[in-house]
Amino acid sequence: MESNMVKSFSASYISLVMSYFKDNLPHYRVITETSHGPHWAVRFAKDEIEINVSGDIGFSVEIFIDKTKYELWQYDRSVNEAMKTNEMNILYQLNVLKRFLTETAI
Repeated sequence: MESNMVKSFSASYISLVMSYFKDNLPHYRVITETSHGPHWAVRFAKDEIEINVSGDIGFSVEIFIDKTKYELWQYDRSVNEAMKTNEMNILYQLNVLKRFLTETAI
């Protein structure tokens, strides 16, 4: 029963992230999505940019520009206060990501 509950949480977080990108960053396409136990991840791409959103108890947003890795906290340290995996924190970090992508005009 626990594994079904874990899969349910993972699936809901993946769905949340994919819906956010569809509504707010529609030019990014899904490259991969994975869920294994409590770990989940979704990777998106557009041109030379790849974005990886992944987690389990905590989560992170990684940005790859021309294969160079950048953590979202390098742009806005406030995301360090929103690293526990829950819907509110995921949406907060995705909004910071959107602001980063908009401000840097990537």
